This record gives sequence, structure tokens and C-alpha cells, in this order.
Amino acid sequence: MLSPAPRILITRLSALGDTVLTLPVLCALRKAFPSAQIGWVAEPAASKVLADRTDLNFLFTVEKGWLTKPVEINRLRRALSRHKFEIVLDVQGLTKSAVAGWLSGRKHQITFKRGQSREIAPNLAGTRIAPTAKYIAERYLELLAPLGIEKPKLEFQMPYDQVAHQVVAGRVPVISTGRYAVLNVGAGWFSKTWVPARFGEVAADLFMRYEIPSLLLWGNDVEHKYAEEAAETARAIAPHCVTILPKMSIAEMKETIRHASLLISGDTGPLHFGVALDTPTISLFGVTKAEYYSPCRGIHRTIQNMHDPLSCRKRRRAGNDAMRAIPTVDVLSQVDILLNMRHPKAA
Repeated sequence: MLSPAPRILITRLSALGDTVLTLPVLCALRKAFPSAQIGWVAEPAASKVLADRTDLNFLFTVEKGWLTKPVEINRLRRALSRHKFEIVLDVQGLTKSAVAGWLSGRKHQITFKRGQSREIAPNLAGTRIAPTAKYIAERYLELLAPLGIEKPKLEFQMPYDQVAHQVVAGRVPVISTGRYAVLNVGAGWFSKTWVPARFGEVAADLFMRYEIPSLLLWGNDVEHKYAEEAAETARAIAPHCVTILPKMSIAEMKETIRHASLLISGDTGPLHFGVALDTPTISLFGVTKAEYYSPCRGIHRTIQNMHDPLSCRKRRRAGNDAMRAIPTVDVLSQVDILLNMRHPKAA
């Protein structure tokens, strides 16, 4: 039997999108145990998603690759042990997340059964859950059943950052209007990227038929080149239809997506921000299964014409043939569906 104020640690160290998809676990815990002391272990990039969470008591940030550095291991052990966490929810289900939980000195550790968790994670958990849900965010919530939290509501509760919104609107004035589309041209893996020129065709069509300008979102130098290619295609059709966004912080990206009329993205972090922020989304899937990573209902539309059933390691190195199987017309048909819905953002 849990006390009214249990001490619970979440271990989800990376990545951005997966951190967002884990937020419903935090929301459900706080709702079920208002007085709980809740901590989270995350790597630096993921920590930025969590920095403004008022429902989180403790945020422990570890270096990427910390598990190979004895000094970092000891630092994390000392930081965690002083809080006397009773329960660890190992949402990530990998060696690094399992060991982080074990270092806390916890009494109970919960993760998924082998196959859904990997490496040594199942061995370090006393309770292992066999998930039944398809959508990964709902699957994460199933880890809460041993705590007596059954079928909690799926909610993300992303706090509004007024300063970040004002900063990015000052740099890109159209953001203050709230009538624009965000097209995320990149992805963590090349295999998840769509064709830049097709993004450009979508941007031109959005402007010509709906008078909605597009903002091209990118994250690194390679993705910036994708944005330039997409913009070149778009401007050749409709000269003033598109703007390449500047380099932004995670908070600025979040507010840019929050206020958009539409987000179009492959399976990567910004897509999951869009879902969490209740922004209408069109998600494009290839090497990952859409049914796992997209809610695919209501204002969230999904396209997957081909799926390469590759291992995680092979997906990282694969080509983007599965994404190329999505023609521009398929995306435009989903645009029409979304923009004709009676939704305040899609109106």
C-alpha cells in the first residue's frame, strides 16, 4: 500500500519526442498522488523539455554517455540516494535507464516485459508489465497499474511560455497572427525524412488555396539544407509562401508549434510536441510503425504507404525509400480534411 506522499522516480533519459510521450505518466502520477515527491532522470536535451514543469519536484540531469564514466555514476548515485525514492518507473526500458533507477536504492522498480524492454532492464525490475495498448504514450501509462492507477486520462499539460512566444514572434512576425503552418523538414534519422521538394510543393499549395504561409523548421546544418531546398521549390511556385525559421530553443520551438494552424512532420520530436499541444498534425511514417507513434484520430492524421520492418539499429542507417512512397497528393488530401474541420486552430 502506497503512502499518500510516495517518492517516485521516472527514468526516461532520451530523446525529445519520447520524453514528451512520457509526460502523461507524470500528469497521471501527480493527479493520483497530489503530495507525491516525483523525480525524473534525463539527459541534457530531454531535460530542457522538463525544465518548466511545476508538477515535477526533482530533475536529475546526466551527461550523455554517463554510464561509462565512474565519476558521473557516483555523482548520480549520491544525488538520488538522498531523496530515498521508493518506486522507480523505468519507462525507457534500457540498461542506462534501469541502472539509473537501481542507483537510487529504490524498493520497487517497474518496467516492461522483455521484448518491450531490452538489455538488462527487465532483470533490474521486480515488476514487469506486458502492455496491450498500441499508441506508445498510452502504453507508458500501463506502467502505472501496479500503483493502482487504472486507465488514466491521456494528457500532457504543456505549460505556456509567454517569454519564448514573444521572442520568436518578434523574430518571425507571422507567428503573432496564429495563422501559419509549420513544416518540419528534418528527422533524427535519414530514414525518417521526407523529400524536401515535396514539402515545398505542400507549402505552395497551402498558400495558393488557403492563404496560409508555411514556416520551415529544422534542427541542424543538414536539415537547414533540406529547408533551403524546400523553400526553393515553394518559391518557384508561390514566391511569398514560405519562411525558413531561425535556429530556436526548445521553448521557442514549442510555442511556434503551439500557435500553428497545422504541423506536418515525420516521426521525430516536433511531431510529438504538436500532438501534446493539441495542434492539428499530419504525420508521415516509413520505417517506424504509425500505429505505435501516432494517435491517428481526430485532428491528428497519419500517412504510411510503406513500412520497412527493420531492427532499430538498421532503421538508423536505412535509406528513406518508405518515406518516398508518400506522394505530395496524399499529404494535400489530409490537409484538406484537417483545414475543413471545425477546430479552432484549423479554421
